[in-house]
Amino acid sequence: MQNLFKFIFAIFLIPIYSFSQDYTIKGIVFDKKSNETIPMVNIVLKSNDNIMQGAVSNMNGEYSLSFNKQQNENYYLEFSFIGYNTEKKDIDLKNEKTINIDVHLSEESSIIDVVVISAGKFEQKLEEVTVSMDVIKPTLLESKNSVNMENLMNQAPGVSVVDGQANIRGGSGWSYNTGSRVLVMIDDMPFLSGERGTVEWDMIPMENISQIEVIKGASSALFGSSALNGVINIRTEYPKDKPKTIVSLFQGFYDEPRRESLHWWGNKPQYFTGISFSHAQYLDNVGLVFGGNIFNDFGYQKGVENRRGRFNFNTVCNWKKIQGLSHGINGNFMYSHNDDALMFTNDSLGYIPLDEDPANYTQMMINIDPYITYINPINNTKHSLKTRIYRNDYNPNGGRPAYSNVFYSDYQFQKTWDNITLNYLPLNINHFVSTSGITRNKVYAHDDDVYGEHTFFNYSFYTQADGKIEDKLNLSLGLRYEYFKLENERISTPLLRSGANYQLFEGTFIRASYGSGFRYPSIVERHVTTNSGPVYVYPNPDLKPEGGWSGEIGIKQGIMFDEWKGFIDVAGFIMQYDDMIEFTFGKWDPTNVNQDSLFGLGFKCVNIGEARISGVEFSVGGSGKIGDMDLSILGSYTYVNPIIMNPDDVYYSYWQDANGDGIVEEDINGPDQFVEITYNNASSDINGNLLKYRNKHLLKFDIQADTEHMSFGVSARYNSFMRNVDGIFESDVFNGPGALIDFGITDSRQKFLDGDLIFDTRFSVKINSNITISAIIDNFYNVEYQFRPAYIGPPRTFTFKLTAKI
Repeated sequence: MQNLFKFIFAIFLIPIYSFSQDYTIKGIVFDKKSNETIPMVNIVLKSNDNIMQGAVSNMNGEYSLSFNKQQNENYYLEFSFIGYNTEKKDIDLKNEKTINIDVHLSEESSIIDVVVISAGKFEQKLEEVTVSMDVIKPTLLESKNSVNMENLMNQAPGVSVVDGQANIRGGSGWSYNTGSRVLVMIDDMPFLSGERGTVEWDMIPMENISQIEVIKGASSALFGSSALNGVINIRTEYPKDKPKTIVSLFQGFYDEPRRESLHWWGNKPQYFTGISFSHAQYLDNVGLVFGGNIFNDFGYQKGVENRRGRFNFNTVCNWKKIQGLSHGINGNFMYSHNDDALMFTNDSLGYIPLDEDPANYTQMMINIDPYITYINPINNTKHSLKTRIYRNDYNPNGGRPAYSNVFYSDYQFQKTWDNITLNYLPLNINHFVSTSGITRNKVYAHDDDVYGEHTFFNYSFYTQADGKIEDKLNLSLGLRYEYFKLENERISTPLLRSGANYQLFEGTFIRASYGSGFRYPSIVERHVTTNSGPVYVYPNPDLKPEGGWSGEIGIKQGIMFDEWKGFIDVAGFIMQYDDMIEFTFGKWDPTNVNQDSLFGLGFKCVNIGEARISGVEFSVGGSGKIGDMDLSILGSYTYVNPIIMNPDDVYYSYWQDANGDGIVEEDINGPDQFVEITYNNASSDINGNLLKYRNKHLLKFDIQADTEHMSFGVSARYNSFMRNVDGIFESDVFNGPGALIDFGITDSRQKFLDGDLIFDTRFSVKINSNITISAIIDNFYNVEYQFRPAYIGPPRTFTFKLTAKI
């Protein structure tokens, strides 16, 4: 360990030289409008346009640099930060050896006023990125009182989350606790469970979020495996110049469903309650953020209760003697008691798990994230080393404990050039950023009951170049090489991404992008053997990785008039997949004659072949004033056409035990039958060759109105009818008097042919500048709707919340 730290410091401190300094300049950088301090501002000392020394403002906005004065030299300071106008300050060197220079930076005149990092791993204006990208601010989170990130993401344009599985623009269907094509990250590091490759939404620190960035389309070239369908990057907040403490208490309850048969709890109310808190402050050069959440939900599904306690912290230490050097440790801890159900009794008793026997387990998760960063403003370089240890302990009721460990590290080097002139081309490159890095990911997972013992390795190297030419054209080109190892299998693949963004007119930006993607199956997808009541999930050790590419063209038009700022964005997109993986219901154990396990019927992850998803997305957003009222708007419409390219290709076959004697006679002249499974004969709707578990139309809208003492907001989301599902769900096997289990799925789905339209409302009153009382109603009209077959969504809920800022 000691040698490792020596090596890290050797790399980070190469550009640093010690010498005798005559003069010291120090000060604080402020935002001119808000008068808040600005961290991470680049400050360079120049003489005749030559860089002499540099510094970076710390989290309090403070900076300091020292230098030797040369004769007959004129000196000035240059302050620069993304989203602000560059400021120059001349230096008058008199007899004082220490000079104080404070500066107030003014924001650049920008129509959209949003800065993002995820698109290229460096700060960019949202309108200049080369991919489709949406940003969700924490104000929406606070006003809706989402108890976990899963609920909030369902309001994001083009994004839906079903049973914990995120999908962007129809890139994924339904998958139960197995794999994810959307890579969820916290502060640029993957946050997927090691064994399942799924998102632990409850673990995300909701009380400490600065913004959420959603990248749409294949992004594996920059972020690695699992970014096949896009990226959700959650950026946590760091302390400002003033300490801040926020405490929230809330309680809510479930209303009676419209149908009496669903109302199993009678006069006993089913409620949920919780408390969350966060505190952020600076202690000299050390920044500290910590928070937590306690949540107890008695649930609207019978016997399905969830209780959790979560604690998180972020730290950063800015070295005073070495400008630009910072390090820290971030972490999360959660302990939870959960119940879960895969299938429910029938349409009439849709809130009661099958056999009233939900799975029950406790879970303890912890991640520790040490990191170190060095920024050298003299040569515009940045070194970054981020690491994570992620432990997941799983203890099922009646089963043996299981656990997984994830060890992740990413070293990144970034170099920035400004105002490059090429002699052989009549072009001026205003800004050029080169980013390269290497990552290592190791997963060790052990579960004697479900998937056994496995070790997985993933190594990768990536590089990307981003340039801004003539203040109008932004170009991006990236390459990544991935290597995977699971047991005796070794796979490697190159991945490419490219994009362009051109400012056609003032406020008008057109873009085009291409990205290749790749996803290696999770340990659970290949090796799972488990059940939820009589419904089993079967392993597929021969499951192959899935890959593909995506492309899009789009235009973003900024809008600005009077006190209004906003945008309109239109994009056309296409995603192509090879060896696509789907969580499919079928007869995976042909010799099974046991009714208690549904004669071998169950779920399994299989490769279904080639698939193509194309469509169009329209989104709008903005904010402004009407009189004394502040308004903010976010809306989107997404149309997707998800199709299977070869619906009649056989992807699974078996001999059917016709006698029911548990013996399969693989003889063409015998009584048993040879069954071939294709996408069409396993689908409920073959018109148009649609992929399963997708909604072709998604419409979302949110509006928030704020006055000095009150706020009011309305959210709406529409999902069109999910036309195609596993065909067996609508067959006689699960419907009608002679069914194996009469779920009533066919009749229940007929009620939702027009899709689902859900409204949520919220209202809050500010008692004073520090205390706010809120009332939130989700599913305002108490609409009955389905996430998927045999899973009815919650009825109307009422929540009351008290928030105090100290």
